Amino acid sequence: MTESQYEQIEWDVPKSSGEVVNEPWHVGTTEEPTSPPFEYERATNVPSVSSNLSTSPMYSASMAQYDAMPPPTEHAKPMVLRISDPQKHSDGTQGAYVSYLITTTTSVDTFSSTNPRPVRRRFQDFVWLYTALSLDYPACIIPPLPDKHRLEYIKGDRFSAEFIERRSLRLQWFLDRIARHPLLQKSQCTRIFLESMDFKNDKRTQSRHVQPSNTVLESLSDSLLNAFTKLKKPEDRFVQMKDNIDKLEDNLNTVLRLYSRIGKRQQDLQLDYAGFGQSVQGLSAMESNIHQPLHQFAETAKAYAKAMKTMSDQEEMMYLNHVHELLAYCRSAMAVLRQRDQKQMDFEELSTYLQQAVQDKERIKYPERGLDGSMHLTELLMDKLNQVRGVDLEQARREKLVRLEMKIKELQDEVARTNDISHDFSEQVMDEYTLFQQTKTNEIKATFSSYADCHIQFYEKGISIWENILPVLEAIDVNDTTGDTRTNVHEED
Repeated sequence: MTESQYEQIEWDVPKSSGEVVNEPWHVGTTEEPTSPPFEYERATNVPSVSSNLSTSPMYSASMAQYDAMPPPTEHAKPMVLRISDPQKHSDGTQGAYVSYLITTTTSVDTFSSTNPRPVRRRFQDFVWLYTALSLDYPACIIPPLPDKHRLEYIKGDRFSAEFIERRSLRLQWFLDRIARHPLLQKSQCTRIFLESMDFKNDKRTQSRHVQPSNTVLESLSDSLLNAFTKLKKPEDRFVQMKDNIDKLEDNLNTVLRLYSRIGKRQQDLQLDYAGFGQSVQGLSAMESNIHQPLHQFAETAKAYAKAMKTMSDQEEMMYLNHVHELLAYCRSAMAVLRQRDQKQMDFEELSTYLQQAVQDKERIKYPERGLDGSMHLTELLMDKLNQVRGVDLEQARREKLVRLEMKIKELQDEVARTNDISHDFSEQVMDEYTLFQQTKTNEIKATFSSYADCHIQFYEKGISIWENILPVLEAIDVNDTTGDTRTNVHEED
């Protein structure tokens, strides 16, 4: 690196202001508000649901977002969050939307009580919580939110009972993961989201204290800077983590693909049973002497087809959607691992610049030889040229060395700082991965338990359905041919 390149680099390290944040929600009173926390116009019930170093090329702009590490891993305190009672609201300024009632029971110290007053939140409020947690805890695996489902918005189906039930269930999983996380559960953003009676103003105030994310240009700069950059010394433990998550994603995608085949067969079988019942219904019209038993058998086949459809719907709601959420959770974990790699690359790049600075110092100090004992021809030619111009070579060399010494000292400080950041971030990611493994295991257990429960309930109901028709069939008198006789007499007439 040349001297002119060094001169273009700013090395002022931003310092923490140490400013104490005043929390507007501590108002010094414990009185309950006399008016409801929210008032909506024309609220209607929805069908219920079942459940400034960035200028330097060697710096990543994301480094400035991670000056303070969260505390070490600790156990999450008991916390239960429940979503219920979705309601559709019509607002002339914001349009129609759905709000959800959230009930909290917790022993987390940051909350005002163990049972805060229930609050109503809409989907955009969940987006605020997700964004705030992502900025406050960059080393944490923040649970993903459900997709916006743009197709439903275009079709106008976002207020259908099925869509709201599916979204409610996914939002419940989002809150459950936060409730099980020892850091996220006690975040001030989480507390405001779950218990604030003046959420609009409180979240605006809290957002002022949340460090802003990278601008689009800064994010693009980071991407371009590291698009072709690889870690010089990748750590085996994090390589193994990525491999494990990649394999998990592959397996989950295989499960989805195979379940899609099974679901198609179940749907075909359901339609076949419905058609089978319809054909027996037609047969009962012809067999007048056993019309009633055949009619009941046809209804039994239809009831069995309906039970099969109920099982498929439950599988899709509880099992299939959960597998998709697990895949999204894997992508969130991979994003955190990529951020960890970025911290290590920041350290490695700064270390490289420091090494180059030391080499430049040696080159200026001893221009007559290179690091390998060879002559520095470029430096010697520059010295000869400056000598012809009447420049004091010793004075110029001393000035360069002084500037380089300052740069080296600043680089050493920044290398130490980025090393600490990278190390702390890596340790936090280790803790996060452990929590990710526990959460993944619990959710896989719950997912396949739900799948098994759906089938158990279906087969128990199926047994009951078919057992009820047996007495009817056994009561048929095979010697009763009056119906056939009447038919034959009618034909003879």
